[in-house]
Amino acid sequence: MCMATRQPGKHAASTTAPLRVIARYGSEVDVLDTRQRVQQRARLRRKTDDVVCGDRVFLEATEAAVARRADRHNQLTRRDVSNRPRTIAANIDRVWIVIAPRPEVPSFLVDRFLAGIVNLPAQPGILVNKWDRADLQRPAAFDALLENYRCLNLDLLRVSAHTGYGLDRLRTAARGHSNILVGQSGVGKSSLIQALLPREELRIGNLGHSGEGRHTTTTARWYEAEGGAWIDSPGVRDFTPEISSTAELVRGFPDLAAFAERCRFRDCTHRAEPGCAVTVAVADGGLPAHRLEAWHELLQEIGAGGRLMPGNRGARR
Repeated sequence: MCMATRQPGKHAASTTAPLRVIARYGSEVDVLDTRQRVQQRARLRRKTDDVVCGDRVFLEATEAAVARRADRHNQLTRRDVSNRPRTIAANIDRVWIVIAPRPEVPSFLVDRFLAGIVNLPAQPGILVNKWDRADLQRPAAFDALLENYRCLNLDLLRVSAHTGYGLDRLRTAARGHSNILVGQSGVGKSSLIQALLPREELRIGNLGHSGEGRHTTTTARWYEAEGGAWIDSPGVRDFTPEISSTAELVRGFPDLAAFAERCRFRDCTHRAEPGCAVTVAVADGGLPAHRLEAWHELLQEIGAGGRLMPGNRGARR
């Protein structure tokens, strides 16, 4: 995930008022006039090929084509199968990481999302969906997983799209914001939006026999709701945040960073350095070992990719 800004371009001679992009399909987008509730299809030109769900765009007044897009305040990006960055949605206030009893949560997937969301920047939250099934399927494992994030300043909600459990709390937390649901296929992102917005018609798939999610949602889509919006996004199997510096990685781990301020060395990697306050915090129970392990995995992975360069070592003054 990364944040991008763009310098204002020259206004076209004759364009419409800004319209919200609610979905993209190849070289076309669906746009919505939120005041008149009118939706229409528009073409993209080469100069506007970077438009995605959540953008605000201006159409040419004489034909249904995008003339330009407005500046973004952030964008959600993930790597595709060829390891190329792909922007999924833009202008997001809150990112909800959805997990469920099935499919099983991959190790450190939540931590990877959190590191990217904080650097977006946007406000993260965690949704445990299918909570009506959790008592029958690994409740102890979920309690242990969620314990890793209780010290973070985020909403951690148990919900059920099937029974409606916890949805009122979710509506309250999300009201007035643009919210996107992210996570694996099969965790129930589309089902949650369908339960929150019963008038919409979303395609919803079932888990395969292996327990893996099926990719029912193929493109991000924006749904207007209570002064804000919900964005459904395609499922992922893994996620690597777009982090380009040690400062961004530290920002993505605010719980670890709070202890790292007391480390002897400014660029401490929290492995075996003398005077490391983070390893002491883990030993004392003040920081979950899982969070330090997630930090080490990202530090190694991003460093190997050449996108994170450690600075020169120096003792703190």
